[in-house]
Formats: sequence, structure tokens, C-alpha cells
Amino acid sequence: MKKNFIQKIFNVVSYEELPKTFLIFYSVGLLLFLLPFTRELFITLTPLSLLLVNIALLYHHRHWNFRFILFIFTVTISSFLIEAEGVRGGVLFGEYLYLGTLGPKLFATPLVIGLNWLMLTYCSAAIMEYIRRRLAGTVDIAIKILGGALLMVTYDIVVEMVAPGMGMWEFDQGYPPAKNFVMWFVMATVFHILFAAFKIKPVGKPAIALFFAQIAFFLVISLFMAVEIF
Repeated sequence: MKKNFIQKIFNVVSYEELPKTFLIFYSVGLLLFLLPFTRELFITLTPLSLLLVNIALLYHHRHWNFRFILFIFTVTISSFLIEAEGVRGGVLFGEYLYLGTLGPKLFATPLVIGLNWLMLTYCSAAIMEYIRRRLAGTVDIAIKILGGALLMVTYDIVVEMVAPGMGMWEFDQGYPPAKNFVMWFVMATVFHILFAAFKIKPVGKPAIALFFAQIAFFLVISLFMAVEIF
């Protein structure tokens, strides 16, 4: 029975099944958040869920070499340090603070925040690689980098609508200032330049599915919050 259970786990995170698993995973998460009596459970599970989706995604990465490991460490550590400085000084992104949903903090910054930057860089790079292939390789490296960075900024624009209500973070003035998005674009561009320079080949379907499952997840929550307001 134990062997069958383990086999089922591997089946749902297989390359072909993982996109569907991500859809189900975020559908369940959406339900946990929308139901008042399970919202605390949602908050408790959020850091673990971010860790799990990263593991499930990177499990399928085909070329684990020194360059890819260096990329992981560079993105996760540098993004954490930049976020920590952003919270401390209020200069980089604007005046903001992290709330409790993203879990344990160091320097007032969630420990998992670097994983979020890693996931977004990887997923947006996979989307741009898919577009490049669909266009028969006519998309050059600069467009891939800028396109990936813009996808990440678009993601942030969506998430900022729900972040305070979900207990993730909040800005002193409500919605973030323009320099928040400028900083996001700068960081995303640098990470995509590294991604290209290290010649990393992302997995396709799972990464693309994860990115759009998250976008859909936050859009539905933003609609729910808008209805609650009225």
C-alpha cells in the first residue's frame, strides 16, 4: 500500500500531469482562502505551498549543473537581500512591510521570498522560450529578456491588488508607487540576463501552467475582494 501511495505521488507530479496538478492545487488554495473558516489554514500553508511548487517544478529541470545551481543561489539570495534592504530603507520599492502570510522572517523579510523570485524568473523564461519556438526562433535574446521581465512586472501588478487583503505585504500609501514596478523590472531584467548568460533551458508545460495558474488565482481573489467591498 505504501508503495502504491508513493507511486501515485510521482504520477501527479509527472511532467505530463503536473500542469493539471498545479491547476487543482491552486483551485483548492482558492477555496481555502474564500471560505472564512479555512482562511487561517490557507495562511498557515502558504509558505509550505510555495516551497512545494518550486520543488515540483525544479524536479523536472533536465540539466542540473554548476551554472544552474549558481543561478538558483544568485537569484534567491540576492532577491532576499534586496527585499530586506527595501523593507529597511523604503527607498528601492517604496515604504512597505511584510505581513504574516508568507511565513517566518529574517530582517523583517519572509525567508521564502527568494523562492518566489526564482519561480517567477524560471516560469516567465519558459513562456518566452515557448514563444520563441512558436515563432520559429525569430525572437532574439533581447526580446526574450525584456519579455520575461515584463511578464514578471505584469504578475506583480496583479498581485499588488490582493497582497494586503491576503496578509502578504502592504505599502504605507496603499497601492505601491511607480518605483516599485521600476525596481521589479530592473531586478527581473537582471535575472533574465543571468538566465540567458548561463544558457539555462527551462522545462515548458509545467512552468507555463504554474505561472498562469497563479495569475488566475490572484485575479479571482481580486474579483472576490472587489465584490466584498461593494
